[in-house]
Amino acid sequence: MCLSGVGDALTFSPFIEELKKAKPDILIDVLVMFKASESIYKSHPAVNRVFYSDFVNQGAVKSFSDVINLRKNKYDAVVAAMPANRWEYNVIQMMIGGRRIGHQYNHYNKINLNFLKQDSIFEDETIHVVENNLKLLKFFDVPYPTNPPTLSIRLTSGDREAACEWIKSHVKGSSILIGFHPGSAKFKNHINKRWAKEKYAELAIKFVDEKNATILIMGGPEEQDLKDEICDMADIPNVISVDNTSLRVSAAIIEKCNVMVTNDSALMHLSAAVQTPVAAIFAYTNPAMLYPWKVRHKIIRKPLSCSPCFYYSPRYAECHAKKEYECIKSITVDEVFTATEALLEEK
Repeated sequence: MCLSGVGDALTFSPFIEELKKAKPDILIDVLVMFKASESIYKSHPAVNRVFYSDFVNQGAVKSFSDVINLRKNKYDAVVAAMPANRWEYNVIQMMIGGRRIGHQYNHYNKINLNFLKQDSIFEDETIHVVENNLKLLKFFDVPYPTNPPTLSIRLTSGDREAACEWIKSHVKGSSILIGFHPGSAKFKNHINKRWAKEKYAELAIKFVDEKNATILIMGGPEEQDLKDEICDMADIPNVISVDNTSLRVSAAIIEKCNVMVTNDSALMHLSAAVQTPVAAIFAYTNPAMLYPWKVRHKIIRKPLSCSPCFYYSPRYAECHAKKEYECIKSITVDEVFTATEALLEEK
């Protein structure tokens, strides 16, 4: 069960790879509730089938029917990928049937019915989400890997060809490609972990002026207005919005970039999956659990005494210290430029 966002589906991919490698005869199905998460796993060789159910927007009758149909498959086990600290996820897991495997959480654990899990480990906020997920391998008698794999999205030749065609038709006369992702999910008030669009525009101009770079503004259809605003503020030909591409083609375009500058978002993890270096801008979320996994990266954040303050639960993000999200607002253009430049200069 990968019922959280796209980034969480990616951070569960090492668990799936290690389980399949250790148990080649096992059949692994994946349940998601975002179409973008479905596209991550639809061509993955370790995955048997992907089931998509829009639990957020569809009615209760349809959701109940989807879960009952899954129950007919008579699974031996159902694993809930981190984060899954919601009572709804635990009820879905129980309804599907089979041995229930997942995590106990450090906050709001009982109220979210995590005691329904039969095999579980406690969340460790000092290690990466990938590592928390890999610890669940022990319930399948699979040892923790000595060299855990990278995040995984299996791009096809068609994905890469489409990316090359897009770049050929839009990028002219520049040897350095830098991707920006100025967006983030909006649920749970996470719009507040976005670095300011004005600063992204200023950073874009600085890289064009000083590095003759081309800046590709990435993001989904729901972020189109944000991308257009940054392009308008920069107002130079070398700042281009990447529009009308699928998640997989976007990943293939990111794969061609020299570096990605991004908020803590799904595209940060997507960049890690295609092994593009990442300058990651963090606000109130925990970089120890969410840093770009197994890829060259720089973390840009303010080590405030109140940060990180967001933890896995249904709770919405808010500035508890009443500092008006100083953690993200105080990060300067020069700080992000310096970190990104260092990644460009590394071999």
